[in-house]
Amino acid sequence: MIPLRPELFSFTDPKSLCRLTCTSKTLRKDVRDTNAWARLSEAQLPPARPRDAAGDALSRVRSQTIRRRLADALSQETPQPQMRLNRFEDFTYFVRLEEDGVIIWEGDLTQHIHTPYGHSVSLLGAWYSIQDSEPWEGMEEFLTTPTDDDDFEGYLRSVGITIVAIRNDDQAMVSLGHFRFHEAIGSVGAAEQEYAYKSRQPLFSSERFELTPLAVLRVTHNEWGVGTLDALELRLEHYSPEAVYHPYNADGFVEPPGSGESYFQFRYLLSYLAGTHHRGREQALATIKQWHDKAASVLGGSWPNYDSESDETNEGE
Repeated sequence: MIPLRPELFSFTDPKSLCRLTCTSKTLRKDVRDTNAWARLSEAQLPPARPRDAAGDALSRVRSQTIRRRLADALSQETPQPQMRLNRFEDFTYFVRLEEDGVIIWEGDLTQHIHTPYGHSVSLLGAWYSIQDSEPWEGMEEFLTTPTDDDDFEGYLRSVGITIVAIRNDDQAMVSLGHFRFHEAIGSVGAAEQEYAYKSRQPLFSSERFELTPLAVLRVTHNEWGVGTLDALELRLEHYSPEAVYHPYNADGFVEPPGSGESYFQFRYLLSYLAGTHHRGREQALATIKQWHDKAASVLGGSWPNYDSESDETNEGE
């Protein structure tokens, strides 16, 4: 007989414990008797934070306010509920950094940075935390080595980024996606550099267009070995197969008309996906679909209707 060591279950993972449970009837009973799943669950939880009485009270007040607002809307003859537009700061961003499928760091990002093109969350705290625990050797070398050749692409393709947005009021979650390296932005080799990472899946998809998130990794290169991961900037891309037939949008990507329009659209889409009043969803969905119609009207009448004569003229020129 080989006795089980209950204290070791906190170092395993759910898949391994499940396989052990299925091995035999005797082991299944031993796992149950030693409370193995409870030990594993406790180990998986993040470190407990000191109890914040004020924070708990604020959460209860918010919860009561939301339920009373919903009850008022049902009991009174009020106008059709409108979607509540959240700010990016109303969300916490759970981020996981990986290299070749190995988790390097994961945690919540709450320090926000405003930029002209999108919204950023600071990575400096995460970077210093990585350095304090176990240095990320591959990234350290990448941030030190000059990036004026093609080697940087090979390394960045091994780095994966996963982002989940959690709304602070009600803990509603939006899976923004798992991002893979797409391209470098700007002059490769500069001290301050940006690298675009694309999600595998769109956040919103219809027959006519898709809205896909883009995560821009902003870093500082330093030849003395003190480079840093600075921030993650969130952007939104608008793609349509219709736009491929427009002479000025052969790649299918559409720039929203107006300064800051993409920033607003990302906020709106994030608020919609996090959840809104069920009687306001139809109007919110119609608003999102209008973005495509507005973009088409700005680009001109040749989209979405393909103008063959115009195309032949352009080819002749």
